[in-house]
Amino acid sequence: MAWRIEQQSNGKFAIYSTRINDYIVIDADAQQIEQIYSDKGVKVYLASARMQLTRQLAVPAEGEQKIEASRRRGKPPTEGPEVPIGVTGFPLGEIDPEKVS
Repeated sequence: MAWRIEQQSNGKFAIYSTRINDYIVIDADAQQIEQIYSDKGVKVYLASARMQLTRQLAVPAEGEQKIEASRRRGKPPTEGPEVPIGVTGFPLGEIDPEKVS
């Protein structure tokens, strides 16, 4: 999974990116999270976001530290606009399909 929605200690939500090992969205409400996923234009990911919001997975303590660092920077890091939700972490062509077992 490339993105994971977690609930912060303040009750708001954050999106954690396993690709960059940091939170790319912080202090969002459920509607903002849905809008982010909806803007990507993929219904299956919107359903995934809704399911994750329902689970209310808590941000771990070390994650709260990363969120606070993003607040101090003034914004969270970005993955870049070319990175779709759900990517494996490998750009096309980076792995040789002949060597994948």
